[in-house]
Amino acid sequence: MNRVLVVLVCAVVGVTAGTLYLFSAYGPQLAHRLHYSGTDISLIGFTGSMGVALSGIPAGVVVDRSIPWAQFLGGLLISLGYFGLKAQFDSQFSSVGLSSTLTCLIGVGSTLINSAMIKCSAAMFPDNRGTATSFPVATYGLSAFAYSVTGHWFFGADTSRFLGYIASSALVICICGLPVIYYADKQQEVQQRGEDTLELEPYVSGASVVHASKSNMTKAQVLRSSRFWIVFSLLGILAGLGQLYIYSCGLIVKSLYHPSDENEINHAQSFQVSLLSICNCASRLMCGACGDFIANRLQQQRSWIVFVPAFVLLSVQVVCYFVSDYNVLWVSSMLDGVGYGFVWSSIPQLLLEYFGLEAFSFSWGFVNLSPILPGFLFTRLFGSYYDSNSTWDDIAKSKVCVKGNSCYNTTYRITFVFSSIALVLAVWINVRPYVQRRYSQVAQHS
Repeated sequence: MNRVLVVLVCAVVGVTAGTLYLFSAYGPQLAHRLHYSGTDISLIGFTGSMGVALSGIPAGVVVDRSIPWAQFLGGLLISLGYFGLKAQFDSQFSSVGLSSTLTCLIGVGSTLINSAMIKCSAAMFPDNRGTATSFPVATYGLSAFAYSVTGHWFFGADTSRFLGYIASSALVICICGLPVIYYADKQQEVQQRGEDTLELEPYVSGASVVHASKSNMTKAQVLRSSRFWIVFSLLGILAGLGQLYIYSCGLIVKSLYHPSDENEINHAQSFQVSLLSICNCASRLMCGACGDFIANRLQQQRSWIVFVPAFVLLSVQVVCYFVSDYNVLWVSSMLDGVGYGFVWSSIPQLLLEYFGLEAFSFSWGFVNLSPILPGFLFTRLFGSYYDSNSTWDDIAKSKVCVKGNSCYNTTYRITFVFSSIALVLAVWINVRPYVQRRYSQVAQHS
């Protein structure tokens, strides 16, 4: 079978894995319909990310056993999640627990599909894994743009039909891609029978693995390494900051933009989600190339690349705090997309460089847990501040906030502190080898 065709199919199927980024396009409408508070809707969005994080290691086990089965199961879970949200929306059945469970299912399904497509792509081009895996990685980030544009074009402000569209299309795309993936998987098993199973987890960077550490470390050594916990903390803070804006963007739009037509609100939310998605996709592709350039051409450690997301996401906190005009909000969406994409592409490069390929599946699966606590804290803070500044609207029959950026900007004072800590960690992880080398030289001469 044509290997290029297989990678292209993986890229198309990979689009279904990134639908969590659509949350800001329908979340506010869901909250209005089901009378959820800002805290409630922030929690619901967060559980999707929690599903992604917690399913990282189990999804790797499923993918190692059967890529097609992981693909089908992932599509089924995503479809069930969105059909469930649609049923809730249509019946106006208000239950934060149920909505949270459904978004968690979507997160688990996303991880299964993304893991499967990355592994299948890498297996097709073992000598060019970086380029091959960059396609499903990129379409994961482009998913929100594709669904947001097509959904707005066909369904406008009809949230119910939009949710149904995501649910049905995700399952159909996964099923249509199954024959190609199944045949490629079986063909690969025949060719590589007796060889070690290739292990790749969700969100692997498009960067080449050629420069992974030559001295692979054991799992115990990884956990004992202080460098590992710095990377763990970096991913947790930076990913949590990126997710804060992704899941709160819809409420920010409603706070800054007050048109008389509800369709205009939906259009504005779709625009911000689309812009964020495009920048997310582009940055995932760029990060791999940047990492290779730093390592191959400049002969420097790849960890310098982590300065990009650290600085960009710190800038997002500043912009979100000061922006009071909706017409300038695109700057926040663009920066968050770039920063968030670089986070998920740069951290795998660091893990490969520091701990080697043999420990990669374990280290990557473990660090995927890091955004859970920061993500919960940040989204909870945003929701609580938003609710405290909201008042009951008899016409809308729900709480609304009309104070502009004062509805939420206290949150960004706090997140600015965390983003500053992440920047300090980025500095330390790069400067530390030079400090240690200098200390060793001084010790030798003393």
